[in-house]
Amino acid sequence: MRVLITIALLLFTSPAWATDIPDADSHGAQLFTSYCSACHSLPHPKRLDWPHWRSMLHVMQQRMHERGVAEPSKEAWRQIAGYLKSHAR
Repeated sequence: MRVLITIALLLFTSPAWATDIPDADSHGAQLFTSYCSACHSLPHPKRLDWPHWRSMLHVMQQRMHERGVAEPSKEAWRQIAGYLKSHAR
């Protein structure tokens, strides 16, 4: 029973680092957190300016494809990009 409670808490609570990013409760931030922290630590949106984020998203899409990692839908990519664009350096 204790294991089930622990799993439920991990699945249904926001990761600790999500509170460190702007608008952490927004859908774009949640998608960004979910997809971008699956393989590496979550970068802060202000780490790059928008042109560099746009390039980085393209690189990450290629890497996900090459490694057989489930990619976000086109709509999710748009929301992640919109989130990063609005909070970029």
